[in-house]
Amino acid sequence: MNLLLDHNLDGRLAQHLAPHAVHTVKALGWQRYANGKLLAAAQSSFHVLLTTDSNLYHQQKVEQYDLAVIVLRVYSNSFAGTAPLMTEVLELLPDIEMGQVRFLYIDDRLRQSDQRRRRGLYARKQS
Repeated sequence: MNLLLDHNLDGRLAQHLAPHAVHTVKALGWQRYANGKLLAAAQSSFHVLLTTDSNLYHQQKVEQYDLAVIVLRVYSNSFAGTAPLMTEVLELLPDIEMGQVRFLYIDDRLRQSDQRRRRGLYARKQS
């Protein structure tokens, strides 16, 4: 599977995502792309975009793209802050579908904070 790490993620995360092919927005020269342009460009070559941008779900209609998005909800987007979630990313990849946005939380405190503040996963409108 081809994975793309957003500009806010450390490229060293690739070492934790084997056997998947991992590329970075920075290496592709796409770091100045707005979210919509990034998703459009990425969908032709990548299956999943990993990001810490929890607002992407509300700013873009991800379901319109041939790409899935995994949002890492962490306190720091540093390597040390995001690497602990890579095991969960690997577990999620076989079941993720194009157009989906999935949130992974570093801990329950951050999940509860998002619930209280109606952010991230919990800001979605119920149908």
